[in-house]
Amino acid sequence: MLEIKNKKQSVEIMKKLNLNYFPLQVFDKKDLDGIKNFISNNPSKEYVVRTTDDVKGMFFYAESYAKIKNLLVFFKKNITLSVSYRPLQKHIVLVGDIKVEKIEDEVLVNLTASSNTEIDNRKIYDEAEFNFKQEDVKSDNLWSINGFAEILEYIIDNNLFDLVVEFTVYDIPVGRNNQNVLISEIRGQY
Repeated sequence: MLEIKNKKQSVEIMKKLNLNYFPLQVFDKKDLDGIKNFISNNPSKEYVVRTTDDVKGMFFYAESYAKIKNLLVFFKKNITLSVSYRPLQKHIVLVGDIKVEKIEDEVLVNLTASSNTEIDNRKIYDEAEFNFKQEDVKSDNLWSINGFAEILEYIIDNNLFDLVVEFTVYDIPVGRNNQNVLISEIRGQY
């Protein structure tokens, strides 16, 4: 199993595995030229600026380089900068965290998710519509969820077993690989 200690490692592994995600990069907060180039190469209505150092750490939405530059004072050293999902919110089918485990002859699923287009991965544990722990993958409970088949297929195709996968399923292709499943983060545990 992959060992993932923080957001920076998650980003590195997502890139190495060629997963589908919105354009995303880790920067030293002093790398103003790099940040400016990222924005120039990834035009968007909105960006997300996050800490790489803390679980559920600080994050902000910003529309421009000037606003991002002003936010840098709130961060210690490194940030992640990504294109925001919010301009495509209306296309969300399912958002959440999933862990698919192979245990002997069984495939078990831990799923915390919602079809609410207003929710994000940060709020999913407080506002989950679906919450299954150690559910058999064959369960009708899972297959009745719109978007479940897509995220399960993505996990199988990319061999993401035994990892917590923060995901969003869209009704349109999105992200760097132009697919319907987008990965926000991968972790070793809940």
